[in-house]
Amino acid sequence: MTGVFFLPTQPLDEVEQHLSRLYDKTGATCVLLINISGQLLSYQGSAEGVDLASLAALVASDMAAVLEIARLVDERDQFKLLLHEGENHNVLISNVGPGFLLAVIFKTSVPIGLVRLFTRETVTQLLEAVKGFEAPGSRVAQIVDAEFTASLASELERAFSDRT
Repeated sequence: MTGVFFLPTQPLDEVEQHLSRLYDKTGATCVLLINISGQLLSYQGSAEGVDLASLAALVASDMAAVLEIARLVDERDQFKLLLHEGENHNVLISNVGPGFLLAVIFKTSVPIGLVRLFTRETVTQLLEAVKGFEAPGSRVAQIVDAEFTASLASELERAFSDRT
């Protein structure tokens, strides 16, 4: 596939260290770093039976919808954090600057406050780690090319058709 976004090795190592620390400190099931186009860049942990590529795309879509809601209600600073509470798992999604998202999947037995605290700390660290990456808007056409868009649409359709 052409147009895939790759992180340089040195910053990627640093990113993975931050994700690993967050994973360890919170006891999360899985921690993901995603770019705004929905591509999974790195993760720690596992989400058994979950298609992480589809999850990454849906997380990015979810945040895009929430950013539009913020714009519609004139929230200038936007909403920087999303929390989805479930019966067994919760999902916390946070912006990491304008181009990246951090998603933490954790069991409901893990205190939300603990996850929020360590996620906030990790976001600050990740902001430094991703500072050298190219601005996301300048390469959107290269990152999200027609092939990736078609692949994403196919994966989302497959993911939703499996549930019916």
